[in-house]
Amino acid sequence: MDPLERMKELAALVLEHRRRYYILDQPTVSDAEYDALEAELRVLEAQYPLLADPNSPTQRVGAAPLDAFEKARHAFPMLSLDNAYSETDLREWEARVLKGLLGERPRLVAELKVDGLSMSLIYRDRCLVRAVTRGDGETGELATENARTIADIPLELPEDAPAELEVRGEVFLSRRRWEELNLERDQRGETRFANPRNAASGSMKLLDSREVAKRRLQFLPWQLMGAPQHAEAMARLETWGFARMPAHVEGDLDAILAFIEGQGEARLRLPFDTDGVVLKVNDSALQERLGATDRVPRWAIAFKFPATQATTEVRGITWQVGRTGKLTPVAELEAVEVAGSTVRRATLHNGDELARLGVRVGCRVFIEKGGDVIPKVVSVVPGSMPEDAPEACVPQACPVCGGSVGKDDEEDVAVRCQNPECPAKLEARLLHLGSRVALDMEGLGDALVVQLVAAQRFAQPWEVFRLLQDPAQGVAFLARMERMAEKSAQNLMEELDRARTKPLSRWVHALGIPFIGSKTAELLAEAFPSLEALWIAPEEQLLRVEEVGPKVAAALQAFRQLHPGLPAELAAQGICPQPPAPRDLSAAPLLGQVAVVTGTLPTLGREEAEALLKRLGAKVTGSVSKKTTLLVAGEKAGSKLDKAQELGIPVRDEAWLLAQGGQP
Repeated sequence: MDPLERMKELAALVLEHRRRYYILDQPTVSDAEYDALEAELRVLEAQYPLLADPNSPTQRVGAAPLDAFEKARHAFPMLSLDNAYSETDLREWEARVLKGLLGERPRLVAELKVDGLSMSLIYRDRCLVRAVTRGDGETGELATENARTIADIPLELPEDAPAELEVRGEVFLSRRRWEELNLERDQRGETRFANPRNAASGSMKLLDSREVAKRRLQFLPWQLMGAPQHAEAMARLETWGFARMPAHVEGDLDAILAFIEGQGEARLRLPFDTDGVVLKVNDSALQERLGATDRVPRWAIAFKFPATQATTEVRGITWQVGRTGKLTPVAELEAVEVAGSTVRRATLHNGDELARLGVRVGCRVFIEKGGDVIPKVVSVVPGSMPEDAPEACVPQACPVCGGSVGKDDEEDVAVRCQNPECPAKLEARLLHLGSRVALDMEGLGDALVVQLVAAQRFAQPWEVFRLLQDPAQGVAFLARMERMAEKSAQNLMEELDRARTKPLSRWVHALGIPFIGSKTAELLAEAFPSLEALWIAPEEQLLRVEEVGPKVAAALQAFRQLHPGLPAELAAQGICPQPPAPRDLSAAPLLGQVAVVTGTLPTLGREEAEALLKRLGAKVTGSVSKKTTLLVAGEKAGSKLDKAQELGIPVRDEAWLLAQGGQP
């Protein structure tokens, strides 16, 4: 194609996608796809400068503000940032910085790049008087009343703050709140927000600030205008009541590259979306010497992570059968890169979710990796549904065995295969038995499990341990399986042998009893020191165990009725699960407490905090209830903190926890 024509085509595409992203809040491409279009346009404009349009979208930042708000000019333009995608890109940026500073090597700072809506806050006499969105970089929308509803934005600053200042930062929505808003929109029959960024942008465009307050937006600052040193300014803002970026670092480029590598996976566990890391020269005097183009500062650059959201086409919808017989719809996708890996399948959870999303074969969908890094379908791309696409329906029979399907009760959203001998259920149960969270047996993978079930030698997953009754025959049997040599067979036999004496909590979880996860299994193992004791425990004793309610107790009782002789059967195979080691907690400071950990603690990870609570004598659960007696809360605690305060449950912080028993 002629370069000029291609540049015009790209410019039109970029403008249209910006309009959909910023104005309509209805994007039809992922961020990565948009970045690729803009990058191609920039390359062509650099190659053919005489053909470049001075009004090209690459010469502007963001999008024009809506007419619904009063417009306001920025005293200093809110520029965009150049993007980097590799270490090479960052090394080249560093070389340009060094050249601009005549060889002087500056100290660098790096912070997470929050995926939200940029905004400038103006304070006079230490009071917030004006909030302006970025808009097109020169002129934004006056959104002061909306900004006043954001709890992270101080309305008045302390006496040690300057009388007048400007703070720039990002308005964003947490992932949890985004999901809550989408559920509310589903109930009202409204279009879903494609991602938290669009939800934040749409919220700031609302004319009624009372409605904005209901959205519970948040704000993180990333610049104090006129500050001599950036890192010191960010620390000072925290003392004045602003939130602090949860991950940041100072140093040379090597230190920042290590920081970026560490954030690649850690960012997926953050409560908000971040699509990269922003690198800046720390000293404002050096920033001024480096200056800026008409579009970007030369003293800063954004390193972009692999996209956590992308768009792709649905090629088919299949149904999986899980260990409890649950039928789960799965979207078969045209392969697409998301967060550094190739995604070809994404769960649709259940029939209700499938109907709510409206996914059909042939449409395009937004795919996202969230905190759990499992790909999921977020929404259908507007306007992408083929006219003749048939509606996807829940199967009337099991897609594997052909057995009948149905719900356990009217309120249950899950449809299950009712055939107790369904091979798909046995495969899933056997995979679960050997999984990392259960008995953790290396070598018991998908391909082998399919062959074991097809051999029709085992009716229950734990019967695989019968191979140990005659080790030589067991090895020979396994070695006949496809891709299983004698050495692999011998290794699996050793894994089976080691699993016979693994902790009781792991065995309770491995059995695959509905609604009993690893934490509930651990609590049951503490209450009943053997499978025999658990099998004869009456319902009233089960219900006294924390996190065991009527639904869990009923599931356990039903499982015991199906397998009344299971403890004796396992014992006959040499299986002897180890009960938890007895602990002398008579002097433990938190003995009798039922504790929950929520939010992000300053130094302790969630597992570390829970382990410390247990060593101090407390029982640790995952949800706040009337039985909870203590909540340990960090930043962004969310709904658990709200519920604890409603119930009058004492709330403590990490410092208090460490004071009870020292470092973990």
